[in-house]
Amino acid sequence: MLYEVAGHSEGGSTGGPGCHTGGRRLYSCVLMDIPYRLIAVDVDGTLVDSRGQVPTANRRALHRAHEAGMKVCICTGRSLSETRAVIEAVGLDSDAGVFIFGAVVSALPEGRTLRRTAMERPLAERLTEFFQNRSYPLLVAYDGWENPAEFCLIRGERLAEGVERWRSNTPTPVREFDDWRELPPEPVRIGVLDEPGHIEETLAALNAEFPAGQMKCNAIYAPNYGLHVVECFAPQVNKWYGITMLAEPLGIRPEQIVAIGDDVNDLEMIREAGLGIAMGNANPKVAAVARRQTRGHDEGGVAVAVEAILDGELGRLLRHST
Repeated sequence: MLYEVAGHSEGGSTGGPGCHTGGRRLYSCVLMDIPYRLIAVDVDGTLVDSRGQVPTANRRALHRAHEAGMKVCICTGRSLSETRAVIEAVGLDSDAGVFIFGAVVSALPEGRTLRRTAMERPLAERLTEFFQNRSYPLLVAYDGWENPAEFCLIRGERLAEGVERWRSNTPTPVREFDDWRELPPEPVRIGVLDEPGHIEETLAALNAEFPAGQMKCNAIYAPNYGLHVVECFAPQVNKWYGITMLAEPLGIRPEQIVAIGDDVNDLEMIREAGLGIAMGNANPKVAAVARRQTRGHDEGGVAVAVEAILDGELGRLLRHST
């Protein structure tokens, strides 16, 4: 289910300074000599290091790209509230970002929603029933601008300690419900925590219950919890989908976009962008679809990649696919 905020259509000018979309400026478009106009950067395992900090070199490189006329877009599986500290650490005057894996595109800095892709009710109900029948606690995410209960929890018999670790690591208040029928409508993500030794069984059951095209599902290991996070979305949602919601109104073509990431939830944007760059610490599946590979997130890999682009010296980066 795709939503547009009233008065923010995709019409308007598509090039040159001061591009508009439905009366609101998303980015000021500056023509550049280099072939890329937008850099989409993942957060965890990419922009931040293993301590969760933004290296100074990364921040400086992104500022240099912005000053050269490129658009810098944070593109993350986190919600906006979970990403605020990172955005502030980067310190760029960005106009918009892609959050919750592309389900929410938000204006910055205020956080007003520009685009939201929620689950249709039948899908949300089926997923809820699937996980509750297996005694999983449900972690349900909403558009935080539209719904004050951004994160909702329904406890299950399993993984009580894991849920508490998750709650202690998120800066966002979590509202608890006893019954899924009490949840607000239109979730953008339904997820569960799962044990490393059990994740394959859970994913196999999900794939059997929900054939390809019925939903989008990611399974990512979260070292902070020592658990996997299984996240489900509307079928069209992914980070590349969110990026195109920003790029298309500005006349920015796929071949003019750089995407930098490390994990399986970055696959689509790494594959579809004109220049997909995998981190040195990337999942092998991500590295396999990337055109280039940079250093790891503890070695300033984002800075290395961005500087190579700005200097016109992509040869500094390891070539992967063509």
